[in-house]
Amino acid sequence: MTSHRVLSVAGAVSYNYLIYPMTDCLADSDPLAESVDKGELAQLVIRTGDADLVAQLLTAAAPKWNVEVFGPPLQPPASHSLKHNASSIVDLTCDRTSLERPSRYDVVNIRQIGKRPVWHAPPADKITSTTAGTAIITGSGEAFQDVEPALDFLQKLKPKYIIHHTTRPLATGRLWDILRNGPMTRDGVPDPDHLAVILDAEDLRAEGIPLSRGLSWEATAEDFVRNLGSNGRLDTLVTCPNLIVRFGNEGIIHHRGRDAVGPQLYFRPGHMEQSHMQMSGTASAFTAGFALGFPDTDLGIRLGLTASNRLSRSGFTLNKDDEAPDYDVNSIMENLSEKERASTVKVPSADISSGGSFSIFDALTGDPSEVAREIVTKGHDRALAHCSVQKFGKLFTADRREQESLGSIVETVDERFGSKTAAPTCIGVFGPIGSGKKFLASSLSDAVSSEWPLKRLTYDTQVMRAEDLSVICNTVRDHSEEGYISVVSFENFEHLLEEKGPLFDQVSSLMRRGTFKDGTHEHKIGRCLLLFLVKQEPPRSESTPTPTQVHFDLDRTDTSTSLDNLHGVVRLLGPNQSGPQDKLFAVRRAFMLRQLLFERHPPLEVNGTIKIDETVLRALLFVPAYKKGLRSLERIISTSRLSGRAKFDIAALPPEDQIAEEVPEVRTFMAFLRSPKLPPVLRERIAEGIFERYKQQRRIMSVTPEQQKELLNDRAMVDWDELSSELKESTRAQADDIPRKLRAVGYFMLEGEKDSDAMVHVPEFTKEDLDILDKMEHERFNAERLQKQWRAGKRNAKQRTTPFLVPWKDLTEEWQLVDRVMVECVPGILEKTGYRIYKMKKME
Repeated sequence: MTSHRVLSVAGAVSYNYLIYPMTDCLADSDPLAESVDKGELAQLVIRTGDADLVAQLLTAAAPKWNVEVFGPPLQPPASHSLKHNASSIVDLTCDRTSLERPSRYDVVNIRQIGKRPVWHAPPADKITSTTAGTAIITGSGEAFQDVEPALDFLQKLKPKYIIHHTTRPLATGRLWDILRNGPMTRDGVPDPDHLAVILDAEDLRAEGIPLSRGLSWEATAEDFVRNLGSNGRLDTLVTCPNLIVRFGNEGIIHHRGRDAVGPQLYFRPGHMEQSHMQMSGTASAFTAGFALGFPDTDLGIRLGLTASNRLSRSGFTLNKDDEAPDYDVNSIMENLSEKERASTVKVPSADISSGGSFSIFDALTGDPSEVAREIVTKGHDRALAHCSVQKFGKLFTADRREQESLGSIVETVDERFGSKTAAPTCIGVFGPIGSGKKFLASSLSDAVSSEWPLKRLTYDTQVMRAEDLSVICNTVRDHSEEGYISVVSFENFEHLLEEKGPLFDQVSSLMRRGTFKDGTHEHKIGRCLLLFLVKQEPPRSESTPTPTQVHFDLDRTDTSTSLDNLHGVVRLLGPNQSGPQDKLFAVRRAFMLRQLLFERHPPLEVNGTIKIDETVLRALLFVPAYKKGLRSLERIISTSRLSGRAKFDIAALPPEDQIAEEVPEVRTFMAFLRSPKLPPVLRERIAEGIFERYKQQRRIMSVTPEQQKELLNDRAMVDWDELSSELKESTRAQADDIPRKLRAVGYFMLEGEKDSDAMVHVPEFTKEDLDILDKMEHERFNAERLQKQWRAGKRNAKQRTTPFLVPWKDLTEEWQLVDRVMVECVPGILEKTGYRIYKMKKME
């Protein structure tokens, strides 16, 4: 239970006139449903928002959070006079999932009414310095009809903390001049750190601050850093000690204008700021949640995100008192916690200001190889739980470059379709063979189809003739008359670019002017989406292309200027490694491999985890290239003997000569199928460390004179340099097995200390870990000895007999302990070699 606090809510109160349909929500058996035409009957109810909604939400949370809430007492609005009371008119539709009552009402449209708000505050007898705690103020002081009551409220209350949810006009007026310095201390000195200002990104955009929407969180954060100070009038806002900028319900930027630290970005993985109509009142819900956590801004932001998303998901529900839509404040604030799934990352403002960029993937993940493995086996939602993974149809991508280009294209298509532009929207999809161009084209269609009714057409330009183009265009026009928008994919479009014949000229005219010829007549093709799939090998460079190098850049394309008419471009790298510095190729490939296995061989997946042998996974993921990219990967999967199998193991792979048809470096592929080896120097140091720990444990076990004498004659109790080659190699094999064991318990090893919020350092194994690892070590020992033709018997290295070729459970307790010690020592040995063990942090 938190300590007792007082929250006083004041400021603007909105009167929202909710207009909701009745006939859609009536059961068919209701007599009223038969007496009216559908759509004729509607009802109106008035609900308050802003300061009053904040007070309602806080009051609902008060018992659990031990807070006392003072809100503005309101007179019932005069419903007969929209002119004098309405702040907005909200059109609702009901989601009828039950024959008896609708489960929720969703917002269809909001019409704001240009009316200056009136200041509302708790009753005067409640406003005393003895109740001073946190003042929550909504609205812009400049917009109030009369600001004097607000100034009087602050003077009487003398709050310790102030939370100001401000709206346009920003950073102006007498109230702002007082608030921006923070609340006054007992000594009459303002305390800026006790002030938090909350505003919506849309209000910043309206003030002329260019902030991208829906491309990537990195692009949004970079725009924020570069452009926040571009409007000099907002200087007092930029220097605010705690500026909380809301990007819908999906993201938050916390900017500390008085500290030399980068902003903190909070975002919901898998979500971007939305541009479509959203539920009203979410800003008030965020403010209420934030107030419960403040002055702990991190807690406040997480509580605010939880509250605003709950309100968005619940919509308006039926109020039992008046049988009309209302905010369900109790369910929104019930058991409110900070466990709303949100990731955080520090924005490197200094690097961005000097022209650099940043990557959330790099900031929040560890070794890309481990991430790729987890994507295949566990799925991206678990492997990349902290990262921004966007979905376009069936395509998932964590690549910032792809997110930005695809997001921009979807936005462009929606904008052009929404404006009913009677012209084609042309998109270029560039990439090497097997990079997934067809899959991306299909995924783009899926992403657009959620908003528009589509018909899909696909043509191969290698066999297309001029008369075929005319038929295609007429089909598009027919679809348009039927109310559909056509999505046409032109595969192998590089064929037309190379020939540049009459057909090329006709396509160029179609792209440039939106017209085509049918005989001697010229027609407009109308609104449609044309996708041009072009084979283009990526440049082999020493570095992975950056977003600025590839985003909408046609300089490296040896094509006609007709491609200048494209409205957007996507460049795909595909599953192959594009250069020595391309460390993310395995991550791109992992998305593809997971989907192939999941869709084509469902029995491999059990409870979300795909069963695949580590060596097979390593070979499929890390061989540098496939001859035909994704097509070759598909070919290997399709020819693997996986029917009826519950695990993809080495025996299921096609023969080596068949793999060689798809993999140029087949020797590398086959080497991955064998036991992997650590780098030689690291391998030797770890092996020596394991060997020393083994000798130490043997000395501890030798307590009797006979045992100590036997130990002196044991050829395994010598210095490392004097150890036999066979025993050295056995210990090196034990070192090589460490990565496999770590992955079995969800860990991995990396060189050096890694500063990542997504990874947790593992200094030692838990008992549960050791219970798994010691048995794995004994199984490895048995397999190694059996492969080298050892037999069960008394210990005799010359005769290659050992008494330990038994199941772990049949070992004596002291030799079980040896296996346990051999794995228990691993974290410490790795630390001495400069490596550490990590695990991916789990999202709540």
